[in-house]
Amino acid sequence: MTAETPDSNRPTMPNGRRPADGAEIGALIGAGFGLLFLIINTGQFSTLGRTLVITVGVLAFAGIAIFAIRGLMQSRHTGRDGSGAFTDDDGGDNDSVSARVGGDRLGESGKRDRREPPFGRAYWIIVLIEAVLLFAGTRLLASLGHPELGVAWVAVVVGTHFFALGWVFGLDRFHVLATVVTLCGIGGFIAFFAAAPAFIPVVSGVIAGFVLLTFAMWALVSGDR
Repeated sequence: MTAETPDSNRPTMPNGRRPADGAEIGALIGAGFGLLFLIINTGQFSTLGRTLVITVGVLAFAGIAIFAIRGLMQSRHTGRDGSGAFTDDDGGDNDSVSARVGGDRLGESGKRDRREPPFGRAYWIIVLIEAVLLFAGTRLLASLGHPELGVAWVAVVVGTHFFALGWVFGLDRFHVLATVVTLCGIGGFIAFFAAAPAFIPVVSGVIAGFVLLTFAMWALVSGDR
């Protein structure tokens, strides 16, 4: 799936957009960020507390990775029936699918050799912008004498990044994730201005981390994605 043009090979969702074919990779990205948030932002916790939080995070990430990898492997056979014929959602045969998609990205036989990549050029441009904002923002805050706000800034940038991810994948629930994680980042800034800096890593780091892990698992739930 790419960000530039819809892939007509795939059925569209009721809202007219493509199914979330990149949900597995998106879930791995979200879970990776979530686990990283937990590891980095539990330094002020007690040894027992940090161990418990990180253990839960690792177990959650492992479960997400297993489901995501299994989904990616199964997706190699998506659209084929037991005989290997390419079919549509209604059980149609090769000819009906070929007629529907107009042969745009299928071979002359009406079969697709491999799955299209879920990321397009527009997505990687957004990722590049995100990386620049992460680096520049944290460096600026540190130079201003407020490095503790770095985690809040990271949460804001990572959160807004999932708006783009939801658009690329056609996955509305990632917009919900983007909103919640961005609010966690804003909550860190509020804690700073409320003279409660100790809550910054908790709100913008630990809570945001668990939110990312939770939504990553949600993205893998079958059904309406």
